Amino acid sequence: MMSGLNNERIIKEGTYRTNLLLPWLTTDLSLTNRRFKGYDRNTLLGLIPLGKNEVTIPLKQIASVSTSTKFHIKRFLGGLFVTFLGLGSLSELGLMGIIWTLIGLGVLLNSYTSTLQITNNAGQKVPIQISILEKGNLQSFAGIVNDTVAEEVS
Repeated sequence: MMSGLNNERIIKEGTYRTNLLLPWLTTDLSLTNRRFKGYDRNTLLGLIPLGKNEVTIPLKQIASVSTSTKFHIKRFLGGLFVTFLGLGSLSELGLMGIIWTLIGLGVLLNSYTSTLQITNNAGQKVPIQISILEKGNLQSFAGIVNDTVAEEVS
């Protein structure tokens, strides 16, 4: 597949879930023979969409790509607090208590994430966070990016 006049061809592209509960919150990643491009979703508490962040890096400026997992303690504690707040107010608030409980559970479920980390030649790291369930797919994508960088730059 060709793109533009510069013979840029797509090597790999994919859409990955950012959130366990909200499947429409996705991160789009694309790798061509010239650059890496990604759209990372900005969210509040990992649940409420607030726009997206575009990342574009030429292959010649990529030093390495890696993946990692992270447990977000602040997100977890906040989700725990909101969940207990919701459960404690079920009898007084009814539907509102259920809503708070569900929001808290959503935050709890998204407190463990997987991250694609792109390091440029200057040592700066660009993290792109996705759902922990996409970890295997993300590792595969990172491997393809690293292989492509090694082939294209040498």
